[in-house]
Amino acid sequence: MAAAEPRTVLVLYGSETGNAQDMAEELGRVCQRLHFKSTVEEMNAVTLPALLQNELLVFVISTTGQGDMPHNSTLLWKRLLQRRLPADCLSQVRYTCFGLGDSTYLKFNWAARKLIRRLDQLGASTFFDTFEADEQFPDGIEGSFARWSDSLSKHLLEKFPHPEGLEPIPDDVILPPRWSLEPALRDLESSATPVTDTNGDSSVDHTTPNISPIDLLPVPDGWTSTLAANTRTTPDSHWQDVRLISFDVPPRPKAAAASAEPMRCHPGDCLTIYPKNFPEDVQRLITLMGWEPVADAPLDLSLCDSLPRNLYASPRTTLRGLLLNNMDINAIPRRSFLKSMSFFSTDADHRERLLEFTMPDYIDEYFDYATRSRRTIIEVLEEFTSVRLPAARLLDIFPVIRGRDFSIANGGAQLGVVEDGKTMTTTTTTTTTTTTRVDLLIALVRYKTVLRKPRQGLCSRYLADMPVGARLTVTKKDVLSPIHGADNARRPLVAMATGTGVAPVRSLIHERLTHHDSSVIVGPMMLFFGNRNRAADYFFHDEWATLGDEPEAPDSAEHKKDDTSQESTATTTTTSNSNGKLTIFPAFSRDQREKIYVQDLIRREAAALAALIPRRPIFAVCGGSSKMADACKSAVWDPFLAAAGEDEAAREERKKMLDAVTWWQEIW
Repeated sequence: MAAAEPRTVLVLYGSETGNAQDMAEELGRVCQRLHFKSTVEEMNAVTLPALLQNELLVFVISTTGQGDMPHNSTLLWKRLLQRRLPADCLSQVRYTCFGLGDSTYLKFNWAARKLIRRLDQLGASTFFDTFEADEQFPDGIEGSFARWSDSLSKHLLEKFPHPEGLEPIPDDVILPPRWSLEPALRDLESSATPVTDTNGDSSVDHTTPNISPIDLLPVPDGWTSTLAANTRTTPDSHWQDVRLISFDVPPRPKAAAASAEPMRCHPGDCLTIYPKNFPEDVQRLITLMGWEPVADAPLDLSLCDSLPRNLYASPRTTLRGLLLNNMDINAIPRRSFLKSMSFFSTDADHRERLLEFTMPDYIDEYFDYATRSRRTIIEVLEEFTSVRLPAARLLDIFPVIRGRDFSIANGGAQLGVVEDGKTMTTTTTTTTTTTTRVDLLIALVRYKTVLRKPRQGLCSRYLADMPVGARLTVTKKDVLSPIHGADNARRPLVAMATGTGVAPVRSLIHERLTHHDSSVIVGPMMLFFGNRNRAADYFFHDEWATLGDEPEAPDSAEHKKDDTSQESTATTTTTSNSNGKLTIFPAFSRDQREKIYVQDLIRREAAALAALIPRRPIFAVCGGSSKMADACKSAVWDPFLAAAGEDEAAREERKKMLDAVTWWQEIW
């Protein structure tokens, strides 16, 4: 077997939201400054032989779902798990790994741990200490990464000095761009092509309304969907605008097949939406950077040597088109972006301040300036007026807009749409006429920063005024740890959801009910739902009333927080064998003087839950707070174990029963 090429580093990332990818890109630049030939790729893009062709390997990987590998790492992970691989097949591999995790999850940094264990089993060895970053650290993952990256750089410099004695490229010297628009821009100078906009019109008019562009993105494996409904579910007077947004997704052509492929959805699946920027923001940036002369000239991206992996752009576009459709100009700037800014500042004080933000010793100042204040890239560029970024480096400096994942909120028969008087569903037909109806429950993000500046999430702004009938490209992410299907439907379900976290729960409940028709005895279902007000944000209230019952609430407030005994009186009969019975326990924190939360109702129902645990129930916890998930787990675990008293044997038996349940979390 050929030896690895010297002074080569392969940086691989497994990333669900983009954080691990951003850090991998930064590590690639660190290695580049030390005169290593560095390559940065997602894990799915490489084969096992590629691991042996580089002197050093660096993994940056986050954990998703229920301790799962990120979607863009699963192919390499499956290759690593092949049983036929010899135990020493990776003995030449020298690696390190930076894991991104959150210790409030049961399977903290599980992906990194599984990867490291498997690499060691196959004979690989570490050249630098691996690290598990925790979102709960005082300085978060960003601070941990800054220090780990700095230590890695020092280690490489000491242990892998350049054979010719070359000094590292100084921090004040800019690196060559990984992606450059220079070839496309240079082509403009030698052509006399008239100015066109992204839709090919020869005259450019920028006085049009400030709405996002409607052209479809060329997303690989995408589906063309149509907005069927965009309904506000909360009153206009309510503090939060929550939408039930529905898309109709027709079948797409299937490669090498005569029939088309319908979208098939399962509980836990996510629909990915790719938001776009607004024209007024794009024009602000173009004016600020002085890009007007080239903003609307046609660019031929096929002339560029390479492009970012997640850049979904047409080969023929414009700089304005890239800014509208692809570049995240309203993102919070990462430290690497601020460092890039420093190279193009004509003011020494500006340059010094920007570089300070990138240093590990100043991570707190970076956090206060960028993260805590939620400053956007455009705002930072407006504050550092001496900075003029070259258009040629657009793709290398600015982040690409990432798709936003939303849990699919409907399931079972709800996935069908009425066509020609018949309801067609993806679970019962494979005809080419099947269109899938997909519901999303989305809370539009609006708030004020600590600087009292109003903010609106990019995707929220994109969806807020999108008209019915609008078409957009979407993709779907399959659930990695499924809890649906006939076997799971037989088990009891205890769902705990707050706010829009009820979306995947709704999908799961309707999917379970479809198994009535297949002679499956569906297990009892308990839904603990929490929000602020019954009148304002009791999502799907009418639907729950049709499917199940709310037990009568206890008269005494004594049940609220102190009733943790297993001998307490249960207010429900969910332990009965009634087929698929649903009992709903709503908790509205602002409807009474003393706040009541989901975990309070769970403790009140300790006896009912204890009766279900021997039947291996599925606990599904969904919402926007990891603290809520932790509190719910304690509300289930603590009373059940406390009921064993001082009997150690009984306590161990109860621990075994808890080990047999499924604890499924979807927290964001």
